[in-house]
Amino acid sequence: MANLDKDIEAKIEEIIGKYQKRETKLLNYLIVDDEITFFLPLSDDEKISDDDLNKISELIDGEYIQTDSVNQEYRIRFRYGL
Repeated sequence: MANLDKDIEAKIEEIIGKYQKRETKLLNYLIVDDEITFFLPLSDDEKISDDDLNKISELIDGEYIQTDSVNQEYRIRFRYGL
């Protein structure tokens, strides 16, 4: 299983953490081929701004694909390493 660089993880966690209302912030993601998916609970029902999606895209040298709502969570997909 592939992981992001720890420095990039920390920066993305800071961006995504603004949208998590719980005390413990979580950065859950899955990398498959050239796509990375971040998972956020639906109970934290504020969607990530376009500006923050662009910041994440820049950090992973990629592009935003889409956000889906599946199984009580948002799944935010990016193509990375372009």
